[in-house]
Amino acid sequence: MKVLEANLRFDPFQPLIYSTSWSGFANYSLKRYGEAVRLLRECASRLPNLQWPHVWLAGAYSQSGQLEEARAEAADVLRINPGFTIERYKCLVVFKNPKDVEHRLDGLRKAGLPET
Repeated sequence: MKVLEANLRFDPFQPLIYSTSWSGFANYSLKRYGEAVRLLRECASRLPNLQWPHVWLAGAYSQSGQLEEARAEAADVLRINPGFTIERYKCLVVFKNPKDVEHRLDGLRKAGLPET
């Protein structure tokens, strides 16, 4: 997280995807769901047809107990990519610790995204 914050200080004109979505992704990983939601909501609202902010926001909402909002984001994911499944996403989520992968997938399951 410190690296992302330093990077933003040195280059405040980065594309939105870097300044908000990756920071949101990092906050989710640190279980700072409120901050993750804030950052990812900003990114998703400004890039409404980009799948990843909606995927990560669905997970952050669900982990923070905001299941109605999580399901709305899951619906946006499926609007953008009707073929999205957790099984396919799992191939992209590579972490050293398997618990980090499961944490990520757990949020998507709670949001109601399809397994297969």
